[in-house]
Order: sequence, then structure tokens, then C-alpha cells
Amino acid sequence: MSKTAMPNSSVDSFASTKENSWVTDRAWVCGVIGALTLLLLAYWYNRADLLNTGVSIFGVQLTDNRLDSILAAVFMSSLAMLVAEFVRLWLRDKSNFFVVDPLLTSKQYGVFLTRAVSNYLLFLLALWLVVVFFHTAGEYGFRRQEPFYRGWFRFLDLALTAYIWAGLPYVLITRAVKYNPDADQRDTSSLLSKLMLYPVGRLSGISALRPDFTEYDKKIARALLVKMFFTPLMTVFFVDQFPHLVANVGYLLDTLPQNILKDVYTHRAFNRDFFNISVALIFSIDVALAWCGYVVSSRWVDNQTISAEPSMLGWMVTIICYPPFQMVLGLYYASPGEREVLRFANQYAVSIFTIMMVSSYVVYMSATLWFGVRFSNLTNRGIIRKGPFALIRHPAYASKNFAWWCVMFPAIIYNASHTGIELALMQTLGLVLTTWIYYMRAITEERHLSADPQYLEYCKQVKYRFIPGVI
Repeated sequence: MSKTAMPNSSVDSFASTKENSWVTDRAWVCGVIGALTLLLLAYWYNRADLLNTGVSIFGVQLTDNRLDSILAAVFMSSLAMLVAEFVRLWLRDKSNFFVVDPLLTSKQYGVFLTRAVSNYLLFLLALWLVVVFFHTAGEYGFRRQEPFYRGWFRFLDLALTAYIWAGLPYVLITRAVKYNPDADQRDTSSLLSKLMLYPVGRLSGISALRPDFTEYDKKIARALLVKMFFTPLMTVFFVDQFPHLVANVGYLLDTLPQNILKDVYTHRAFNRDFFNISVALIFSIDVALAWCGYVVSSRWVDNQTISAEPSMLGWMVTIICYPPFQMVLGLYYASPGEREVLRFANQYAVSIFTIMMVSSYVVYMSATLWFGVRFSNLTNRGIIRKGPFALIRHPAYASKNFAWWCVMFPAIIYNASHTGIELALMQTLGLVLTTWIYYMRAITEERHLSADPQYLEYCKQVKYRFIPGVI
């Protein structure tokens, strides 16, 4: 789900109480807790030098290398989010939060156990197939031992090991006391069981063994593709960003005060620091929250996928904004880089443009925060109508593009006077093209979501897409 409003996965979430309170109205709580947890972790990591010494809790050494320590940070911030959302949903509806499986109430223990174990094994098979795919797909460079996706492969190893040991207890407990037949239809194991049964039916000629693939199965397959594309990216983005956040904590607490006291701190240095520190802070939080949304889909936190983008156009305009496609097409090389604004001689102008950019990025990050554990591109996992979504339908797209125009267009004007009008025109075209792609992302998402009457109701409340009162 991109950062646009999405219909909620709960049947009764749209108007579940007399006050017409939606289950996602306070989804921001777990987002805030995740963000605060990450900031506390960055402080702890810096003060205790955990990136170099490893993470130790209550005398137990959890990690002994830099990569595992970085992954531990995103695990802990995600755990804080999940616990917060679990508690919030439980407090919201204690009487209906736990639902015992009818097989247990009717004492059909053998059937229950068989289904639970089968579910566990199918999930394990799915995870193993995912590991095999990424180990053999040339783009991810596992065999070449390329460093870019090293964090992703380490996470896959940890995830597979964790599920082997903890997956069965999780499945047993979940199916026992969190019964939800609708959620069962959306499980990846449901699709896998049909895929395994289909060749048996074909070879045997027994029509009864040929499963019917429903619209639910198509949604499951598309949702799985979303996870497979975005989770590696969010993992490597976090591995890259979090050490900068940790280093910035030390700079703010130690180096910066010394420079100010020595009277060697300049306006140019302030602009540079404000730019670098703000970007590292905002995108570390944004990626960490998004990572949790992509990795975890669970009925315990009500964030299972209802549907995924069905159109090829919707997929194209989304994935073109991410590696490797953005690099192949050169979208972000056609326009000047964000940092070029720092080259301006007038430092007051740099301050103004940078502050406008950072303010826009804060709005962008807040859109992710308001989703909480429900964030995901290209999917429908729950409508958000509070925070920035109460003003416009696509606050992340609008704010991100405004941020780019704040720092890139002034650089284009600068280049026009120093390099030549031809380069400036090409860079302007690149910036316009990027903005158009995000506009198309918004349009295709709305087409996808308009099949849901809940989203149509949201659109009646929030009429503007990008600018309040304008468009």
C-alpha cells in the first residue's frame, strides 16, 4: 500500500461502534511507539558502541557483529510496534478479540492439529521457496557475494531459522484462539495447498482433485509478490540508514557542542548538518516502520492484505520508483540531486529551501507513521482517515514531490545560469516526469481501491488528492 488511504481489513471496522470509530483511527499509536523506540535504540547504540561490540541484553549476548546488530535494531522497533498494536486492538474490543476455533469447542482435536501442522508446513515450504528464489535470482547477487543485499540474505537466514523453531507454536496458538475464517482464505498456505494439489488432479484425471483458483488466490499471489519485491529493499535501506542515525547521535551530543563553543561553527556548516541529520532521521524512521509493515502480516494485529494492485500500469508506475528499475531508466539522474542546493553561495536561501524540504519530508514520514503496522505499497490493508489523510488522500506523494521541487528546481535555475539552458531543460523534464509518475501512482491506486465502498465513503469525506482546497 503506498501512502494513500486504504480500506480496512475488518468487516466491522468502518462503523463498528455507535461513534462510527474505525479500527485504524488510532493506528498511529504503534507508529509513534516504533519511531520513539528507534530513536532510543540509536541513542543506546551510540553511547554503548553496539555497532562494534554487539548487542547484549541482561547479560545475554544477542549479536556479535555489525550487520546483526543493525538488524536487531529493526527487530526491536518492530516488536515494540506489534506489541503496541496488539494491546490497542485488545483494549478496543476485549470481548471479541479472542475467538476459539470451533474444532476445539467441538472436541475435534485431531482435525484441528492436522490442519494446524499442515498450515505450518505449507508456510515453511513457502519460506523455503522464497529463500531458494533469492539465492538463485541474479539481480540479488548471492552467488557473486555482492554486498548490497547482504543484509537481506542475513535476514532470510534468521527468518527461516526462527520459523522452523517458533512457527508451529505460533500457528497452533493463533488458530486455537484467534479463529477467523476470512483470514484463513487469505493465508499463503491456502494458495500453496491448491498449487500442490493441482498437478495431482491433472495427472490422475480426477476432477475432484483439481482445485478452483478463486479471486482470493489471485490476491494472495499478488500480495506475496509485493512482499518479495519490497521487503529486500526496505531491509537494505535500513541497513544503510541506521548507522548514519547512530553516528548523528554522537555528533549532536559530542562534536557539535564543541564546535559551537570553539566558535568555528558556520552558517554553511549548519545547513549541511541540518540537511544530513534530518534526512537520516526521517528516512531511518520511515524505512523501519515500512519494514515492519512489509514483513509482518498477522490477524493478531489486523494487517492482513485484502487485495493487491490488479493492473499492470499500477505495478509499473510503482516499481519504476525503486531499484533496480529507477537506475536502469535513469529517472533520478535526469534531474539534479537533492544535495545540489547546498552548493549555493547564499546560505540564507539554502536554509529556506532546506527547511521547506525537511518540513515536507516530515509530512511524508508521518504518512507512514499513521499507517502503523499496515503500511505496504500496492495493497489494501486498512483505511487511514486521520492525521495527514484527513486533509488530502495522498499526503506522502504530495509532500515528497514538493520536497524535491524545493531543492531541485532552485538547483535547475542555478545550473541554467552557470552550465547552460540545455542541461536545465533536461533536468526540468526529468523532475516533471518524476512528478507525473507519482501522479499516476495515485490515480492507479484510487482505481484499485474504488472497488471498495468504504474507500468511496472516505473520498466523499476527503475530496482533495494533493493540495487542500485546490486539487
